[in-house]
Amino acid sequence: MFKPKTRILLNLFWPQRRKPDPRHPIAEADKDLSGKTIVFTGGTDGIGRVAVAMLYRMGAHVVLLARSPAKGESVIRELAATAGGRGKISLQACDLASMDSVKACAERILSEHGRIDVLVNNAGVNMTTPVITEDGFETNWAINYLGPRLLTHLLLERLQASAPSRIVNLTTNTAFIDRFDVDALRTKPDLATDNTYVEAKLAMNMFSIDLARQLEGTGVTVNYLYPGYIRSNLLSDLRGAQKIMQFFMRVMASPAEVGADRIVRLAVSSAYRDISGAHVSEDDIRPHHPEAQVAAKRHRLDQTIRKVLSRWLTALPWEKPATAPGVSTGIAQPLAAGVLAR
Repeated sequence: MFKPKTRILLNLFWPQRRKPDPRHPIAEADKDLSGKTIVFTGGTDGIGRVAVAMLYRMGAHVVLLARSPAKGESVIRELAATAGGRGKISLQACDLASMDSVKACAERILSEHGRIDVLVNNAGVNMTTPVITEDGFETNWAINYLGPRLLTHLLLERLQASAPSRIVNLTTNTAFIDRFDVDALRTKPDLATDNTYVEAKLAMNMFSIDLARQLEGTGVTVNYLYPGYIRSNLLSDLRGAQKIMQFFMRVMASPAEVGADRIVRLAVSSAYRDISGAHVSEDDIRPHHPEAQVAAKRHRLDQTIRKVLSRWLTALPWEKPATAPGVSTGIAQPLAAGVLAR
């Protein structure tokens, strides 16, 4: 058997699925999203854009968060002209690299929308060299973790009031790293770690696990999705010889429709109605990364990030205490809605 890192590398040179898996269709009854409000980040490009079009055609009101309002408006005009949707798309300007922007966006969403049925944290970036944001954070950490975490935190009470509701967090194949030194973050206020992209995604996975426990019994489910090896703009920042990977992605990776189908399925399919705290990898539920199963490590990470985001976070009255440090939780499968297998 190949080791995880070897399988990941081999996968880059192996043709992937070209169409959504017919064994996992979205039931027709689940495709009527009339009256549903879905907040969606990263919906102006790639799989996010295709997923937004699918949700729009199903009748949802998609609240599209975009760093560039002009680009967001262009996407909305194009979808309105071509997608044949029954729903509605509205735009909110939001730069996930700026925590002030995230907080202001969340406040506007709460003032304009009485309910939120689904939050999809899809936006992501893979910077290959460290770039520090105006807030003083490394960009991969800001966009892949800090911004989505803050947005989720600020919208949680509305999601709870709208239950049954869902949170879907997009991730990558984190098996490429063996160990995550969360304690090193305490010595790096800018979070410029050695493997910022994958570590930020793994941190979001760990947050998803704990959030599922926090929301147990509320009717809000939280799951995270690795959509597979999909053609995207994530590798657009590669330079030099590394750019060869862009060629292999165009040839070997699945088209955006495959990844979008997986996002939409997790967001609306009744097949996931009673599942929370799950790691969905492509079309199946998989065990969490071993580092994510260590409750004490998740607790230390949570405490560190709460300090990092303290300027923007507010305490929620219904939050439960985090899992006691020192407890290792071997999580493999989710149970019923809001219940994390442990």
